[in-house]
Amino acid sequence: MVFQTGLLGKLTEAGQAAAVIAPDAGDANLREFCEEQSVELYQYRPRVNFFTVDYLFKRKYFLEDIRKNPALWAKHLRAAYGGTSLNPYIRLRPWFYYAVYWLVQRFPVLREWFLRREERLLRDPVAEALLREINPALVVATYPINLPESVLLRAAQHLGIPTVIHLLSWDNITCKGYFPALADDYIAWGPIMKEEFIEYYGMDEEHVYACGVPHFDQHVPFRKRLEAEGPGPAIAAEHLEKLGLQPDKPYLFMALSSPVFCPRGIDVAEWLARKVEAGDYEEEMQLIVRPHPQNVQSKMADFSWLPRLQALESGRVAVDYPDLVKSELPWSMQAKDMERLSALLAGAAVTINFGSTVSIDALMVGRPVVISAFDGDEQLPWWQSARRQMDYGYYKKLIDMGGVKVAYNYEQFDELLRSYLAEPEADREAREYALRRECGTPDGRATERVAEVLLKLARRQQLAEPIAQSHE
Repeated sequence: MVFQTGLLGKLTEAGQAAAVIAPDAGDANLREFCEEQSVELYQYRPRVNFFTVDYLFKRKYFLEDIRKNPALWAKHLRAAYGGTSLNPYIRLRPWFYYAVYWLVQRFPVLREWFLRREERLLRDPVAEALLREINPALVVATYPINLPESVLLRAAQHLGIPTVIHLLSWDNITCKGYFPALADDYIAWGPIMKEEFIEYYGMDEEHVYACGVPHFDQHVPFRKRLEAEGPGPAIAAEHLEKLGLQPDKPYLFMALSSPVFCPRGIDVAEWLARKVEAGDYEEEMQLIVRPHPQNVQSKMADFSWLPRLQALESGRVAVDYPDLVKSELPWSMQAKDMERLSALLAGAAVTINFGSTVSIDALMVGRPVVISAFDGDEQLPWWQSARRQMDYGYYKKLIDMGGVKVAYNYEQFDELLRSYLAEPEADREAREYALRRECGTPDGRATERVAEVLLKLARRQQLAEPIAQSHE
């Protein structure tokens, strides 16, 4: 996402050298992007063994109140009741650490003990050696809850290099647990994320910059076109033709999520496809179903969905498969795929998803959003059900602002779709308010603002370096 926004290119164009540290320096997308934007590419993978893997699992039990955090509580229940491993330790560890969690509530000294051990665990001479080789003015992390970026942030701090956290995802603060490594400065999406940085980490307001979302800048040209021409499928005509659909006929757009988050999402897609085929919504209505990258690649993929997706395709229903590159990176997306997603969202009459970031993508192009938060005809346990995400802090805020409408059964789902088809501008004011609270002003300049902040912080450090060296 950082490369596709052109953010690093803006830094190099301004005369600031840039480098990326990735787990897979052989990724074809990364190598091409680096060459295009004059960015150096380095590879780093932390030591991975039984203790480091277990550390990421058990951390929440020592440091978080998991009973009060729906996202962490759902992860615990999934580990306790949904595990498939034959390893007895893997099966028993959620129960063991849940007992530890209750002990920590009574004896907080255990939390302090864990934090001291964490200091040693996250110290890696290899990471420090790599940063000495690169010699950066800033180290910027985009996903600080994972092990590699936590280790690199800690290494930078040990070496006295200023650090920045620039979150690319809106759920990290409230759903992933307390970051193993903090930073000197933070770049947030919009007012909500800025408030969360201050609330959760006690950051001074002047060290948190709300800049918008660079990877949503791609939506703004489509937003402006819709404002000028009005909504309609013509904006995505080229892509509709390639998908075998009629370019002048209306369509619904459904973005699936990983089966981990919506186990019966494919059932809902099949139900909707039957309704569209029968002409139940409008005689000429069409449907596009887009699998999430995790539907087709990654450890959370469910390949049993693929034949069912293929069976959906007809003259009125198309499946838009994401363009992926085989890589150690979980979602190595091609730029053309992201552009197609913007167009298809913008041209849709109504967008549908299962509780993902696609909701914000759709709001960026002014399209109404309906969330499927149910499990087809089943009623799965909360920890397994699609409805659980509606309780997660970041998503609950979006719902409470009226940014999206949520269906908890087929009847509500059908009713919401018909309502928005009859009145596409319904809830427009609430949707725009939610968008601005989440992302700031959708003016297409988020990438530029982030680049300005990074350049300011880097140059501040570069000007300070001679003084520091002289003082030493």
